[in-house]
Amino acid sequence: MTSLDLDPEVEQRIQRLADVDEDVLITGPSGSGKSAVARRIHELSARRRGQFIAQNCGAIPGELAESTLFGHERGAFTTAHTAAAGIVEAANQGTLFLDEIGELPLAVQAKLLTLLQDRVYRPLGSVKDRPANFRLIAATNRDLLERCNHGLFREDLYHRINVLPLTLRPLRDAPERVQRIAAEEVKRLNMPEELGAQVLSVVKSLTLHPAAWPGNIRELLTFVRRCVLGVEAEEHRIRGEWARWRRSESTERLTALVPSVSPSLVDRERYAGMIHELAGRGARPKAAVSRKGSLELASRLLDVFPEPLSMDDVQAVLGARDRRTLTANVDLLVKHGLVQVSAGGVVALWPPATSAIIGLRQGEWIPAGPGEILSLARGDRIRIEITSRLAGTLGVMLVTHGQGGSSAAEVIVEGKKLPASKTTAIEIELDGAGGLEQILLHVGPPGHRGGRLVEPTLTAGIMPDSAALERVRRMALERWHEGWLAEHLVFHTRGN
Repeated sequence: MTSLDLDPEVEQRIQRLADVDEDVLITGPSGSGKSAVARRIHELSARRRGQFIAQNCGAIPGELAESTLFGHERGAFTTAHTAAAGIVEAANQGTLFLDEIGELPLAVQAKLLTLLQDRVYRPLGSVKDRPANFRLIAATNRDLLERCNHGLFREDLYHRINVLPLTLRPLRDAPERVQRIAAEEVKRLNMPEELGAQVLSVVKSLTLHPAAWPGNIRELLTFVRRCVLGVEAEEHRIRGEWARWRRSESTERLTALVPSVSPSLVDRERYAGMIHELAGRGARPKAAVSRKGSLELASRLLDVFPEPLSMDDVQAVLGARDRRTLTANVDLLVKHGLVQVSAGGVVALWPPATSAIIGLRQGEWIPAGPGEILSLARGDRIRIEITSRLAGTLGVMLVTHGQGGSSAAEVIVEGKKLPASKTTAIEIELDGAGGLEQILLHVGPPGHRGGRLVEPTLTAGIMPDSAALERVRRMALERWHEGWLAEHLVFHTRGN
């Protein structure tokens, strides 16, 4: 567990969870240490003298679900030559850890729900119920709310297992933690001092990569161990691998924006910030000015997406004492395009706009699919199509990133009127010297900023690091203020 190098608040949360004998749901990306955290909770709990039984839910065959969970009696089915205990019995007085619970088939989910509600089970082929005495810790790298919305996970089971939640952050959000974990692994492997210093230097450089460590702790430790065979070769290999990576958990920032059923905490905070900033301009109803009210309203609106939030719920969240104050708050949000009102209540505009990029090369229009970067030449043309759900203004900034970290910014469009529900096209001719073009689209009034990050296989001298890309994003927001900000990337491969 020391190699996880958990944040102090996570360590404190683990201790509190260990002290309470209730079911736990651990969420976090693949490789973030969910299994190790589950074992840590068990070892600190009053059940530590019992067994810690781990089961990967993706490995439970549907036809053997009952037998795996509850065991079976001799003769219960054709191949049951002897009686066998299930994982529930094995975890008696201890902890049952169900890893990747989001992979459970629906039929197995129903059986698990009954077990958790009644705390009794019946082995296959038996006629007697047996008491179940275990603590459940479940883990997933899936968005269970999104799977509920798609009918892939039972909503009643979700609420039953999500008694005590714990969320682990992806490793890319904590560069200092990356360095500490790598240093501890270098020490554990007893690497020569010169090799260890080289490894830590490369790890520091890699952590600046926009798609760094999609496999989190597991990937980082594997990288350090492989470096004993050659640091430069391993660095080249992993950069090439990341350039082809398409997993959503490592691609959150740039290009084609896709609506999210269950927005992240960061997205909720951004949305709340827009509501709060909007309400703070001039004389506004006091209820909306509250930061707490803004955050709670944003979370509630986005959590129930796409179902509307009733006006009574909005009134309760804002703490509005009368309908006049409530109406004034809602009208304010509607006027600035953050929400719309339907017969069922208030719905967040999520997202308020979408965009697509198409490149013209040698007379042929080439559309970029989700998670793709167009590879074009100087003189080729780009067409960007923006469709907004609300009327507003459009700003377009083009930034060319060249060799050695140099960059040059140019405002292509500013203050252009953007009609609602119609597609607006902007064409740009590439006349730079080559490199990576970062195209930023800003739609005002305030809305959602977000999207996906992609990267081609480029040399480090041309490809800007994440800090350089983020500086440009801040530059666009400082110029045009809060709003929906999307990005597309185009790479010049040759000149005229």
